[in-house]
Amino acid sequence: MTRIGPGLPAPQRYGEYPRTKERPRSVTIFGAAGHIGRPLAEHLRFAAPDVALRLITTSSDRAVGLSVAFPESEVVIADLMDAATLSVAVEGSQGVFVVTPSPFDESVAMANLIAALRADGSLTHLVRVVGYEPESRPERVPQSLREYQGTAQQHYVAKRLLDESGLPVTYLNIGATYLDNLLPLARTVKSDRVIVLPQRIIPFIDPRDVGEIAANLLTSTDARHLDQFYTVNNGNDLLTTEELAEIFSDVLKTKITAYTRPEAFVELNRDQLARRRGRPDAAERVLEFIAYEQGNGAFLSLNDFARRMLGREPTTVRGWVMEHRHHFLPHG
Repeated sequence: MTRIGPGLPAPQRYGEYPRTKERPRSVTIFGAAGHIGRPLAEHLRFAAPDVALRLITTSSDRAVGLSVAFPESEVVIADLMDAATLSVAVEGSQGVFVVTPSPFDESVAMANLIAALRADGSLTHLVRVVGYEPESRPERVPQSLREYQGTAQQHYVAKRLLDESGLPVTYLNIGATYLDNLLPLARTVKSDRVIVLPQRIIPFIDPRDVGEIAANLLTSTDARHLDQFYTVNNGNDLLTTEELAEIFSDVLKTKITAYTRPEAFVELNRDQLARRRGRPDAAERVLEFIAYEQGNGAFLSLNDFARRMLGREPTTVRGWVMEHRHHFLPHG
């Protein structure tokens, strides 16, 4: 069949496009042990038990945990940076979900993935998580952040390569911060009743909701989701650091103060971020990214995409803090 673009057959008449696509019989989840991939797998197991799941992780320890949690699914150790491991990872998969860590060399990872998917030929729908200002140009990102290959830069590279590939892709653009990024605040909330976080205004989204949205996209028979770029947040919370502290205060029933000095954030998080991201300057780069984000923050706005895809209200900041309040209490 002649194609006029990724994932879309040519119309028979002017203005006529197919509205349906085949529901995938198999789905591969990269990052299946993570805070998005695992909820995605759990939702597919519940909502689409007939779909065969292949769960991908780079860690043998996590592979064992996934095998125990999902005994009916196939668990594969593979790495987007290692092309030799990807043929087994994507073999026969009609649906594929991809999320990558930060920082990450997308130029190698996406080239490897595209080559493997083309060689296999089974793909009908790929959902890829990205995170940047819609319609922005990568040239505007400061050089130091581009060299870091982190969130401010890597997703431009991934989208460009996937767009050029012609594969049927839906982008989930996280126009928010993940709610579980609030967990590290527990240290100073418990000890000093203080949130140490730079001044910002940002929407929020629960990564569990992102996983469920991705699952619903992959199993949807609506072809109009192909080749779309959806910015997602919870549609409720666009908060300053002070407003975030007020929610914590109300839920915990004790005054929580926002401490926004950038130097305090770097000092508190330097070692932890360096270990997690493999860079001694990771805290400084995160701070620089926040400054860049806020300098371009006019684009930040709430929308109802998550609610429509979930068929329910997404998790709010208040709801999440209430669920996890035990982490922030002195005796928790």
